[in-house]
Amino acid sequence: MRKPDFNNLNKLTKTMSDIDNAFASMYADKQIQENNIKHLCARKTAGDARKKLAGISTDEFKKAKVGIRVSALMDAGYNNLGDVAMATDADLLKVDGIGEKQLEAIHNIVTEFANSLAARASVRLEESDAELITELFRYMKSEHTRIAAREDSANFRNFYMKISSEKIIRNGVHWFFSGSAKKQATLAVVDALSNFYYSPFFEKLVRHLDSYEEAIRITQHVALPEFRKSSADFYALLENLGADSGNRPFLYDSIPMGLASEVQNVELNLSGFTGNLRAYQNFGVKYIIHQEKVLLGDEMGLGKTIQAIAAMTHIAAIEEKPHFLIICPASVIINWAREIKKFTGDLSESGALKTYILHGSGLDDSFLGWRNGGGVAITNYESMGKIVDGIDNHMHLSMLVVDEAHYMKNPDAKRTMYIRRLDNESGRILMMTGTPLENRVEEMCNLIDFVRPDMTEEVKSLAHISSLPEFKEKLSPVYLRRTRQQVLTELPPIEEREEWCAMSDEDKSSYVAAIMGGNFADMRRVSFLQTDMKTSSKAVRLLELCEEARDEGRKVVIYSFFRDTVAKVSSLFGERCAGVISGETKMENRQAIVDAFSESEDGSVLVCQIQAGGVGLNIQAASIVIFCEPQIKPSLTNQALSRVYRMGQVKNVLVYHLLCPDTVDEKMMAILAEKTAEFDNFAADSSIAGAAENIMDNDWIKQVIEEENKKYLPAVVM
Repeated sequence: MRKPDFNNLNKLTKTMSDIDNAFASMYADKQIQENNIKHLCARKTAGDARKKLAGISTDEFKKAKVGIRVSALMDAGYNNLGDVAMATDADLLKVDGIGEKQLEAIHNIVTEFANSLAARASVRLEESDAELITELFRYMKSEHTRIAAREDSANFRNFYMKISSEKIIRNGVHWFFSGSAKKQATLAVVDALSNFYYSPFFEKLVRHLDSYEEAIRITQHVALPEFRKSSADFYALLENLGADSGNRPFLYDSIPMGLASEVQNVELNLSGFTGNLRAYQNFGVKYIIHQEKVLLGDEMGLGKTIQAIAAMTHIAAIEEKPHFLIICPASVIINWAREIKKFTGDLSESGALKTYILHGSGLDDSFLGWRNGGGVAITNYESMGKIVDGIDNHMHLSMLVVDEAHYMKNPDAKRTMYIRRLDNESGRILMMTGTPLENRVEEMCNLIDFVRPDMTEEVKSLAHISSLPEFKEKLSPVYLRRTRQQVLTELPPIEEREEWCAMSDEDKSSYVAAIMGGNFADMRRVSFLQTDMKTSSKAVRLLELCEEARDEGRKVVIYSFFRDTVAKVSSLFGERCAGVISGETKMENRQAIVDAFSESEDGSVLVCQIQAGGVGLNIQAASIVIFCEPQIKPSLTNQALSRVYRMGQVKNVLVYHLLCPDTVDEKMMAILAEKTAEFDNFAADSSIAGAAENIMDNDWIKQVIEEENKKYLPAVVM
């Protein structure tokens, strides 16, 4: 009988023990990492609270009625609780009338205020919080490894425990005196250990441990760029860990507590979902699952897409071979496919969420693959006529997702009629729109009529109270809307500025020609009408603003309604222009242009025609937005801003409106200011959106042209 190499046996046994200990530490470290994050959050909120104490007057001590001489404290220069908190005990005891008893009361009151402020504070991560950001990213990467290694580590543990339980011979002396059975058992263990050591499984375990080692050694130089790229993941982790009590978002918004409680109690199976959901997103997914047929109206930038994907992941976990259909504008088909792959991993490659694009020349083959194999089909409104016959009365859809659902507000439109044919085929229906804002209540009812026809008449009967909370409460079984102000407490500030550019002689000459021609569109292009942009006051200011942006390490997105303006602006910047998105840009190329812009150097600009670049794209790499002219309705501007000012934005956003005084710019800004208040009210209350229509009708345009004629043409005649 062969004698084993005991040195090698002991080495292999030691390796097994080291691996077992390493995995045990990896999972035990999870709690340590979470505690570290909570500690750093508490330290940050405590520091922020101390700063806020400066805004609380020392007069607050009077309310305690414990004999603190407030006037003496103020005379000594302690005018607010911040001053008091910074003082030493010795300093305070020098104040006339402050003794040990009063000092203790002062400490108690200041501490109570500080704790209260800290408990309500929201953590707003900034790059100066490098330690916390780094710890969060280490946790993300560590948790990714822990999840990936869970099954392998459990299998290894079972193997290790079995090997460890064997009574084997450990050295040559014992081998000489041992019986045949024990020698056979020892050789079997040696062979098992040798096979393990040279197996792909061993290599996989080592990769898990190496990956974890890399995760816990991540430096801030690695973490900070990741935070800039996707801060939303960092905030989602804060919420999920409960590390940030102040970041509890607004969830229910007029949803009755009974319904809200039912929704919260839904148990989600997101085992196939690889993303991080914010608390409000988690509630949104539960709402979609619980209510089954709904309209999700979250404001743009709040992640409606990720909620839809998470809902599909849950359904895929509980249903066999599900079929999902997503209908969306052609411009975002690729984005949907990318997001599904990003958040579902293997499920989007060959599993229950494998994606099929039903668009273009490959539509028929893709449709057959989807129908036979299940998964997610993504199509656009224009292609519905080609596929609806193959679904209607022939297939069951686990969920139908209608993105930008306001596209089907007209019940008589063909695309609306095609989609409505899928009502009975769809187990669940999710209609998504961040902008039901252009609809009147009756148009909103057309959307509700598709998902909950039993509610349509009641909603119509309540149209007269559409601005009141009661209306929203009645809508709550079918309509869920949250705004950025309600749920994204961490968003950096946004500041809008009007940049008035005094017209050059060439600006004025071209503008007068547009007036004489009665061409309102050309009048709107004031300062971009001439060929030579060196004579354009707006172009000069645009270059100045972009130069400042480069100096500050920012990127810029520039919007115009007019294709000709887009062409002229893009040529101004040469190589600094990272891309152009206009109506001529193919839908499938738009996301690639945004990706290139995201990877470009600071100071780069992206130039967009507002109708093409203002919908369906995430452009948070930019933190400066410039509009070349006022838009004809508030929603166009808001949509464009939401491409930048959205979840994931980490820099304060500056918005510039280039305007020429004494022109149509001034008149448009005046009427926009008047109507925006109505628009904002509708956005919050889902009331009638008269303000969201094209606010510049033909009568108004004629009046403006006449006024501009009177203003400018007499001067020309003279």
